[in-house]
Amino acid sequence: MQFSASCKSCEKLDGFVSPSQINDEIRKMVGKYKGVGEADNVAIQKSRGVVETYLRPDFIDGGDCPEIDSEKWAIDYSYKRKRPALHKGIDIPQPRGTPVRAIANGVVVGKFLNEFNRKGIEIILRHTPEQTGLPFWTYSQYTHLQEMPTLSIGTNVKMGDEIGKTANTGKMGRRVRRDALHFAVLYSKYPEWSNDGVVVTPKDGYFMDPNAFYRLDPPYESLSLAKLLGDQKWVPIPYMNADGILAPSDTKRIWPYVCK
Repeated sequence: MQFSASCKSCEKLDGFVSPSQINDEIRKMVGKYKGVGEADNVAIQKSRGVVETYLRPDFIDGGDCPEIDSEKWAIDYSYKRKRPALHKGIDIPQPRGTPVRAIANGVVVGKFLNEFNRKGIEIILRHTPEQTGLPFWTYSQYTHLQEMPTLSIGTNVKMGDEIGKTANTGKMGRRVRRDALHFAVLYSKYPEWSNDGVVVTPKDGYFMDPNAFYRLDPPYESLSLAKLLGDQKWVPIPYMNADGILAPSDTKRIWPYVCK
């Protein structure tokens, strides 16, 4: 396997390792492995969490928050791509230029222009267990941004900080894409991760339904979440309002947009 130039500005960051120390399967999981069929990538993605869970957001105290549209977690995208493909996140439409917010305290570990793929301009944050209250390291991914964020690799961000602006950058498919945030979450029980100049890859990483990121208790793994019944599918979602007030006040995780 050949790598792009490793991220030099990542090398002093906590947990960073050389791309050669990350299993090739993880790069296939994020869908960026040249010379390998998409069907192989999709099989790995399914084995690593990209499975429909049917979780639904329930914004705390009736918060008026931007909603996920029809582009939901783990839906089959084969009809859009003319080849096997899955949606590895959720899409939240908002007007162009709407600020995108950091969902938790963290550090910038990836920024990509992605000129020739559908993700468009992208930023990725790494969050420690202490920063989220979750029992693993998480990585939040935000794509289709309007412009390359000014935040540098290694910048520490606070929950609620603006990390980008909404748009629809990225290679278009058969139809014009509306302005929306593609929001995804990866996680790993290991602190190690890498950035090969093209993608961020957590050691032994998995994808998580972004709704599950806000659960206070296990399970978080997609197959277990899919087995939940009835009201267990509803996830209370914390958020920040335009005045910076949190709901609830002690949350460590918020929705990636300001709510009313």
